Amino acid sequence: MPDIKFSCPHCQQHISADTGYGGMQIDCPACKGSLVVPGAAAAPAPIPIPTSAVASGPAPLRRQASAPASAPSPAASGCPSCGAGMGKGAVLCTNCGYNLATGQRTVAGRPAALGKPTAPNYDVPWYKTAYPYLGGVVLLLGILYLLGRNNPPMMLGFAAVAFLYLVTVQIIALVFAFKESVGTGFLALCIPIYCTYFVFKVSDNDTLKLLYGLGILIGIGINFMDLGH
Repeated sequence: MPDIKFSCPHCQQHISADTGYGGMQIDCPACKGSLVVPGAAAAPAPIPIPTSAVASGPAPLRRQASAPASAPSPAASGCPSCGAGMGKGAVLCTNCGYNLATGQRTVAGRPAALGKPTAPNYDVPWYKTAYPYLGGVVLLLGILYLLGRNNPPMMLGFAAVAFLYLVTVQIIALVFAFKESVGTGFLALCIPIYCTYFVFKVSDNDTLKLLYGLGILIGIGINFMDLGH
């Protein structure tokens, strides 16, 4: 069962992953952007050898117990591959995926060739964000409303566009709720106020909050408009 829940830094997609993927670099299933799963694998605790067994055991055992371990010790300051800070006891760098135990970087669950890691590009093109499209909706509604004050067909067009937007946003919110869980989806479907609670309190998708917030403002504005004038 997934134990790590986080959001994609590019598109804010909610992602769940098993603890075994902690510290690995993966691609977002929604926007294919490169990201690192939060968390780092902890170094296994050494098995203590009883002092009495070392003292009374044969000579080979005493030499083995006193010999230093050949495995690399966990870094206490920085990653030898990219120089990023690593916590005490960490064996996996969360920045580049370098594994101190194997001497390799791990990318999307596979060892990668060593070298200077490429910094992920977090610049999202403007056309992939919701802002220009929301601005277009607001502009269209404003134009239709101004023209419809003395033109009933235009006012009807305003009402149709507003209704279509509200229905679309509600469907999107329900899709996200059902992705969270079936129970959450049915609660959002049957209880409108819970759907609002889910969007602003449970979901961590900023785009969904923006879409739903604009829908609430449009609904409030329609209540104060005289559409029949």
